[in-house]
Amino acid sequence: MQNFKPVIVAEKVNRAIFENEIKPLDAPVVLKGLVADWECVRLANQSPAALGTYLKQNDVGVPISMAVLSKDLDGRFFYNEDLSGFNFVTHKQSLSHMIDWCLAGKPGDVRDSVYIQAQNLDVVFPNLAKSLDMPLLDHKVRPRIWLANTVRTQTHFDTYSNIACHIAGEKTFTLFAPDQVGNLYPGPIESTPAGVPISMVELDQPDFERFPRFRRALESAVQARLEPGDALYIPAMWWHHVQTTGPLNMLVNYWWNEGRSDVAPPFTALFMAALGFNHLPSPEKRAWQALVNHYVFETDGDPMAHLPRSAHGVFSHNMSPDEMQGYQLAFKRAVAS
Repeated sequence: MQNFKPVIVAEKVNRAIFENEIKPLDAPVVLKGLVADWECVRLANQSPAALGTYLKQNDVGVPISMAVLSKDLDGRFFYNEDLSGFNFVTHKQSLSHMIDWCLAGKPGDVRDSVYIQAQNLDVVFPNLAKSLDMPLLDHKVRPRIWLANTVRTQTHFDTYSNIACHIAGEKTFTLFAPDQVGNLYPGPIESTPAGVPISMVELDQPDFERFPRFRRALESAVQARLEPGDALYIPAMWWHHVQTTGPLNMLVNYWWNEGRSDVAPPFTALFMAALGFNHLPSPEKRAWQALVNHYVFETDGDPMAHLPRSAHGVFSHNMSPDEMQGYQLAFKRAVAS
């Protein structure tokens, strides 16, 4: 069993501490007991059945997508053998149906794994959403609910910052910094189980002959075992593997992005960069890498600092919405042609 370094733990975190001390770390932090006063946490500590009854009372009956994985696959949601699809199926069900199914099992039973991910609480549990106060974020950042029995979520990243609030069951996060991407062996980027690339390496039983650099990733990894009422701050782009243990496991999370909302998704730029650069010979790739680092990632500082504002063009930090829209339309026309 791998011994991981623990995630930093912070207690009695308020908005000022979060903004001025936690976020600047650019690293995961356990926010101890942040939501311990939530009613759903209190009921979860009482029993899974008490939480289940509470959730069913607040369910408005909206059908949602539930992923189901055969019990033979040990809870690991992943690809099928030839990567042509996935090893689980999805179908529409009410949340109440899933809750009943999770709670019907007997202790020690090995059952199929079921998973509901990132459902908008304002839609599926609107009354519950009103009662979940998140004091660290603006009210416009809305909660999402995750429900499962016992599942393993393969190592992946999100393009949003995240506060994940653990409500019920057991939840263990194992996290890797963004610079570990090469040691995590990501799978296909265009076909993914949940919209973002996942690591092809099984955390608990890694194949080091096939994935030798994963040893380096393990050396740098950190881990957090959350108790009900704890929250975990995960900065955008940090990779994380999640072990969820039932019978009824619940998490509420808040995603947000501090970048502009009127720009193209970064993945679009990544896909276009692949099309533009991957066919080039190595010397030209290195030359373009230097250019992109200079202009886009600003490794030498602001590349436009020596020029007047009127000459900053697409590299302006203060582009107006109209200018942004104009550049994006011009880009779309260029791609279409």
